Amino acid sequence: MRSILVIVWLAVPAILFAQNPGEVEEDTTAQDEAVHDSGGFARLSFKNRPSLRLGEIAEIDFKTKWHLDFRKFSPDIWNPPGVVTALPQDPQTFQLTRGRFGFKGHVTKYFDYEVEREMRKTFNDVNEWHPWKDNYVDFNALSWLHVKVGKFKVPFGLEELGAEDRLDYAHKSQVTDTLSPARERGVMLHSRFLRRARLEYEVGVFRYDGENSDIHGQPTAGRTYAARLTGQPLRLFSGLPRSIRHLYVGGAATRGRMFEGRNGIKGETVSGFTYFEHMYVRGYRTRVGAELAWAEGPFSVKGEYIHVSEERINQGIHGEDLPGKLTRGWYVTAGWTALGEMKARGTAPKTPFLRGHSIGAVELSARYDVLSFYSDPGPGLPSRSPRAPTILPNGERTWTFGPTWYLNRFLKIQLNAEREKLTDIERKAVLGITTFWTGVLRVQLAM
Repeated sequence: MRSILVIVWLAVPAILFAQNPGEVEEDTTAQDEAVHDSGGFARLSFKNRPSLRLGEIAEIDFKTKWHLDFRKFSPDIWNPPGVVTALPQDPQTFQLTRGRFGFKGHVTKYFDYEVEREMRKTFNDVNEWHPWKDNYVDFNALSWLHVKVGKFKVPFGLEELGAEDRLDYAHKSQVTDTLSPARERGVMLHSRFLRRARLEYEVGVFRYDGENSDIHGQPTAGRTYAARLTGQPLRLFSGLPRSIRHLYVGGAATRGRMFEGRNGIKGETVSGFTYFEHMYVRGYRTRVGAELAWAEGPFSVKGEYIHVSEERINQGIHGEDLPGKLTRGWYVTAGWTALGEMKARGTAPKTPFLRGHSIGAVELSARYDVLSFYSDPGPGLPSRSPRAPTILPNGERTWTFGPTWYLNRFLKIQLNAEREKLTDIERKAVLGITTFWTGVLRVQLAM
């Protein structure tokens, strides 16, 4: 009953706000048209989200984000996330995956800021290891130099760095969830340059290695350095076809010293079953990534490759150095807006649902991702031991496909099926099972 009340409470304002007749901007961050203006110094408005403007000094945009998931697993058991000693259990059909409140804006033209917190624990008993999300201040010192300080996403990973309310699928790829660092506290220098090529650089240092590599909320690596360079360099060559010049490319890298112990990156299925255990590591963890994206009309293609190496100094059974542990992954995804038109990919339909006899927009998409765990060549036969000189390889292949229905700027519905296939049949998450299916129906409300 509580879940039904949450859905109704959230859906009503989303449907009502969608009827705002002035909603025409392409950019969702554009200035809102005032629905209510208190006049004077303080002005309150609402279009994309509630906003408070204090003259020319400051702006506060209030935001919220909700992901309501109806799920089905095969086999019909799972290991709940955020639980230290979890035994497989029957999954709940309904799960509140995200329930966030926050605000963002600017103070004068020099400072941007954002504060966001996960509130799921208020509505259910989920164990949230990191409830605080983006919490930072960004100082616009010069046109070519901005300084961001606080907690935010480490600049690594095309899919990871995208906003959670603009995901192409209910779940990120296994490659992204396993190998990208995600959020961490730190300081970063960034800005755009060569505007014609839309190039952007990001260089930062962070306290730890990021939340994705944590073990039950505890970091596995210390100070980490990261750098990323992205853009559309082919725009500099006017002789190329327009569609080719808009090709987006990027590269990134991170490096940090791991804490000694069984802190290597592990592999697990969407349903939470571990198929590759944490290995003993000591030394540096290094990530290298490449990304690519292209969009033309209703079609889009994007992909990413990530390689992670983890040193194992003095981790042999006799204290000897072991060959480095390696993890490699890549994915490619393709999308087609089959019905309707989008203002901008992943944002909102040009004509919202129920306006002008429109159904909004429907996108069909599919993704294939590959994740592999192995090691540099070493002595002896390959083994599954956490101190094995040569690691017996394992990994998974995942297909994800399904439609996304964009009803309006605030509301979208995703129906996804995911098929995971493990490669090491002896090292299984569930006895006798090597193939896992996950079905998700997600209702997203965001402003």
